[in-house]
Amino acid sequence: MLLGLLTHFGYLALFLLLVAGGVGVPVPEEVIQLTAGFLARRGILSFWPAVLVTWTALVLGDFLFFRLGRSHGPGLLDSPRVARVLTPARRAFIERHFARHALLTIMVARHASGFRLPVYALAGASGRVRSRTFLLADGLSALLSVPLVLGAGWYFAAHLEDVKRRIHEIELVVGLLVLLGVVAWWLWIRRQARRRAVAPSGVAPPGPAAPSVPPAPPSL
Repeated sequence: MLLGLLTHFGYLALFLLLVAGGVGVPVPEEVIQLTAGFLARRGILSFWPAVLVTWTALVLGDFLFFRLGRSHGPGLLDSPRVARVLTPARRAFIERHFARHALLTIMVARHASGFRLPVYALAGASGRVRSRTFLLADGLSALLSVPLVLGAGWYFAAHLEDVKRRIHEIELVVGLLVLLGVVAWWLWIRRQARRRAVAPSGVAPPGPAAPSVPPAPPSL
């Protein structure tokens, strides 16, 4: 059914399905992306336009859910699907990370299967994450993962069913790669900050001391 939808309706089906997944509709996002890569290999879709449509749909769906958490926070957090994952201890833990490293927390949550939607709901409801921070973090994280997943569908097109059965392993690998990239970027930012802190403040160093003039001899 999924293959038929994407084959007949192309980018429109790809976009709508992924936006729906972003707002909580239970659709297999990773399988959709793999199938899009497979269809790109078959020539039904073009690879880079499919990457662009996929990225846009994922970020839009995630942002809509984030804004839903901002406007309907208590009701969303108390829903069984979210409350089952966000225990009070987990909620306090995540909120502490929002206060310290909001961007990094959102980037990692995008690839934490089962935690993404609850974390996004909490990000919106808590008010600790600004909209532009959320968009930046989610957009960067999706930008790292989307070409990898579609590329896997394109590269392993002849073994797509085997790849689909091992989707959780693919999720783990993609998540680890994204996490390594985020950590490397964060370490680079900290290193640059340290260098700026150690660098001279811009105050000109004192010039050489003026030569001393011997005192004039006493007049007779």
